[in-house]
Amino acid sequence: AAATDRGKTTAAPLPFNLLRLQVYMNRRHKLTAQQTLDITQKLKDSKYITYNRSDCSYLSDEQFNDAPQVVAALKTLDVFNGLTTDTAQKSAAFDSKKVTAHTAIIPTTNMPDLSRLTDKEKAVYLAIAQFYLAQFVAKKRYDESIAEIKCGDEMFKVSARKTTDAGFTTFLNDAEEDDEEDENSTAFEAISRLQTGATLTCREVVISEKKTKPLPLFTEATLLAALVRVADFVADPRIKKLLKEKDKDKKDEHGGIGTPATRAAIIETLKTRDYITVEKGKFIPTAAGLALIDALPDSVTQPDMTAVWAEKQAAVETGEMTIERFIDGLYAEVSRLVESADIAISATEKQPVKTALNRLAVKCPSCGSELVMTPKTCACTGCQFKIWLEVRGKKLTEKQAEKLIGKGKTDVIKGFKSKKNDDTYSMIVTLKNAQTGELGFEYPPRDPLKGLNVSMPKELKL
Repeated sequence: AAATDRGKTTAAPLPFNLLRLQVYMNRRHKLTAQQTLDITQKLKDSKYITYNRSDCSYLSDEQFNDAPQVVAALKTLDVFNGLTTDTAQKSAAFDSKKVTAHTAIIPTTNMPDLSRLTDKEKAVYLAIAQFYLAQFVAKKRYDESIAEIKCGDEMFKVSARKTTDAGFTTFLNDAEEDDEEDENSTAFEAISRLQTGATLTCREVVISEKKTKPLPLFTEATLLAALVRVADFVADPRIKKLLKEKDKDKKDEHGGIGTPATRAAIIETLKTRDYITVEKGKFIPTAAGLALIDALPDSVTQPDMTAVWAEKQAAVETGEMTIERFIDGLYAEVSRLVESADIAISATEKQPVKTALNRLAVKCPSCGSELVMTPKTCACTGCQFKIWLEVRGKKLTEKQAEKLIGKGKTDVIKGFKSKKNDDTYSMIVTLKNAQTGELGFEYPPRDPLKGLNVSMPKELKL
C-alpha cells in the first residue's frame, strides 16, 4: 500500500518548565542545571520572567488574553523586531485545565536591557522568549509519503517528508530535540510515485554486522531527564507502579525522584563532595563515590524508598495511616539504615579523600566499557557488571582482578580461609558469569608426586 498525506502540520514546542529549560540550556549552551536555576531566579527577581521553578509547560486562558501586550513588549527588542506573529492564534499551550500550581516560564511585559545581561543570562532569557513567541508563529507544514511493502511474510514500511512551509522553524531553528524524520525530497518523490498493488524488484540485500554498545555515560541533560523517569530503570513491577502512580497527575513527571527545584542541587552536591567528576561533559563516578555506594545499604541506593514513602504519604492523605505513625516509622527506618551502613567513622576521614579513578587495563567483559576499582569492588562504568574483591577472607589484588576478568580465571591463589577453622587453602577463582560478575572456584590441579617418598637420580645412565 502507498499513500501521500499532504498538508500535515507540526506545532511549536510548548513553553519551558524548569526541567526542560535546564536540559535545553545544557545541550545548547553547556550550562549546568544549577547555573540555569540561578539565572532564572535572578531574572524572576528582576520581574523579567514568571515563576521560575515551575514543573508545568502550560499557560492559563487568562494569559492568552494578556499575550498581545507581552508580544508587543518583546518586539521592542531588536532581536525580535520584524517577527511575524498572530496573537489571535491560540496554541495548545493555553489550557487552564492542564495548569498545575504554576504555569510555564514565560517573559513578562517588563523588558530587560540585553546589553546589561551577561552572555549566559541573555541566552537563558532569549530561549524563554523564543519558545513563548513561537506559540504565535505559523505552524510548520509538510507532505508525507508512506509505503508498506510486502516481501514474503514480512512487511516493510518506508516514509519520507517534504517541507512546504517552514513556519516557526525559521525562527525557532534549534528545537529541543533534533528532528529524526527523513526530509529527503528525492526519497519523497520516489515513494509518492508508488501505486498500491504495484510489484517491485528487490535488487540488493545488504547485511550489516554490528556490535551492541554500552549505555552512554550521563551528561547533565540526560541525567536530568532520567531523574524524571526513574521508574524506567526499576525492575520490580510493584515499585515501578508506585513511582508512576505518585506522578499520575503531573504532565511532565513520569515516576521520578526529586523536584524541579531540588534536582540541580542534588547534582551539584555530588560534584562538590567529589562523588562524581565531569570529563568532556560526561559524568564519571569517582573512587569516593563508588566506595560510598559500596558502603551504603542497597535500599538507600535504589529508588524503592521514594516509592514506599510516597505510598505511605498517600495512606496518610486517605486516613489509612496517622501522621504520628508515619513519622515514627520514618525515624525507625532512618535509624536502622544509619546503623547498618558500612561506614567506619574515624579521625582519618578528616583527611582529603582520594577521588581519582583507578581504571583497570582490561575492559568490561559484558559491554566493553571501562572498569574501575574501589576498596571493595571492581565495577563497570557502563553496565551492572561488578565483582567483589574480597572472596572467602582473601582480597584480590589489582593484577589478580585483571587476569580474572581478562582471562576468565586467576592463577592459583593462596590464603583462602576455611569457614570451619583457621586453616587456609589455595584455589583458582573463575569468572562464572561475564554479564553479572558472578564468581566460581576451582581446585588447583593435584601434583601426582606430592606426598610420595621418591628419590629421583640426578643423572640417568644408559
